[in-house]
Formats: sequence, structure tokens, C-alpha cells
Amino acid sequence: MTAFGRSRRLSIANYQTPEAAYWAFFERFNDQDPDGWAGVMSYPHVRVSAGAAANRQSRFFNPRTAARVYSDHDDYASTARSMGWERFIATGWVRTQGMEPDRIHESEDMVLLAGGWTRLRSDDSPIVSNRVLYTLTRLDGSWGIQARFGVDSFAPDCDQTSSSQAAIRSASQRQSAHQANELDGWLDFFHFPLTAVLGPGCVVVAEDREQLRARDRIWSRDAGSDPARFQVVAAGSSGVLLSQHHDNGISARRHVELVALRGGSWKTLAITALP
Repeated sequence: MTAFGRSRRLSIANYQTPEAAYWAFFERFNDQDPDGWAGVMSYPHVRVSAGAAANRQSRFFNPRTAARVYSDHDDYASTARSMGWERFIATGWVRTQGMEPDRIHESEDMVLLAGGWTRLRSDDSPIVSNRVLYTLTRLDGSWGIQARFGVDSFAPDCDQTSSSQAAIRSASQRQSAHQANELDGWLDFFHFPLTAVLGPGCVVVAEDREQLRARDRIWSRDAGSDPARFQVVAAGSSGVLLSQHHDNGISARRHVELVALRGGSWKTLAITALP
């Protein structure tokens, strides 16, 4: 179990709203500005992908499915600088257009935004689109992106009903196991490594079942009175973002999880929960 503690943002900008940081993410990316792009993030920053991993022989390989965690501004900026933008330019890319974000859950210092993007050529024709859950947190007085959970298998105009149903079924069965106090059964419904964002500056990565078993905080947060009440935020062929809000009148639990298809099984790969 790896727990990444809060780092100072060392941002070159100050973002007063989550949406300001969200739009700056695309502006700095289009500027091909590694330092400015890194300045949009809260740290530790994590990117998790539900899609297939990149070609491991490529110099651009980055194990995103293993939850690449960036410890600080310099870590992110140096990685962006070394990888460069050539791989995007080679596809005809000239800019990325972000989609209008939607607030799914929010608290004073943490907002979960459903968003995404389309990479465009010079004639504005699309190259590829994606849907992403952005976890925005306020650290050191400025909003930044703490985590990105990408569907990474999104195709416009494709019916993803079967993927959505499979993801909801898996998440519901996991919560049913929790309600039955069946810890081993509950552990069966996660892919590893599992990434959990549990509050501003709090990123946890469990490498296997035993590490997750020892993380009581994640277990205790996964309760819900109605496991079937999941809402689909976005869906692709190998990844689905699910939202749930449970309020029993005493406490409220609000989270979004990334459920991914791995080895023929739909299981939760990452979760971000409001404290």
C-alpha cells in the first residue's frame, strides 16, 4: 500500500474555481508548455486509464493503467518535457478542445467534474475523443486537478448499454458483498493496482488484495443502502465511470469510480470519494 501525501502545488498560476483549472489544462496543453501544464495540477497527481496500455516498446510508453502518480510539479513537468508533443503532432493534431464540464459531486475543497476532450486537425476534423472524470481539489488556496480517470475507449455515437450494465452489475455486487460483511467477496470486485483519491492531497494505491484489506478507510466508505442506485457518467467499450450518492440522514457518501474490463471481468480500477 502506497499513500502519497500532500505536496505544495508550486503553481505558476492561481485558479479561483475548479472550472478555471479545468480549462487551463487544455490551454497549457495546446501551448505545449510543460511547466504551465504542470501548474494546473494538485499534487500528488494521478492519471488512471481504463483503456489498453500503450505499446511497451514505444519510447512514449507510460504505465497509466498502473496509476502513474506524479509527486510534484517538477516530476510532472519533466515527464511532459521528455515525452514531448511529437506523438500527437504525428497524427495531424494541432489542438485539443475540451468539452463543457459538469459538476457531479462537490464539497468546499473538492469537486468532481465530468468532462473530456477531442483532438483536432488543422481543418477541425476530429482525431479521437475521450471522456474523463477530473477530481479538482483546493490546495494552498488554488484549485488544481488532483486526478484524472479516463474511459479511454470512448467512441461517439456508439451504444455502450452493455458496458454500462456490466459495470453497474459489478459495482452493485461489490456493495452487496460489503453489506453482507463479506470482505473476501468484496475484494473480488477490484482490479489491482487500485487507486483511491480520498480527499485533497490524499492519493492511495493498493497493489494487491492484501494491501487493500488493510485499508479500513476504503472499506468503511463503500457502504450504501441501495447498491443498484448508480448513475453512468460516461461509458466506453472497456471503461465506465459510475457515480453514487448515498445519504442516510446521518452521513453522506459521494463518489465516482472507474470500472474497467480486464481479463474478461468488469471490476473497479479507481475510485475518488469526497471526504
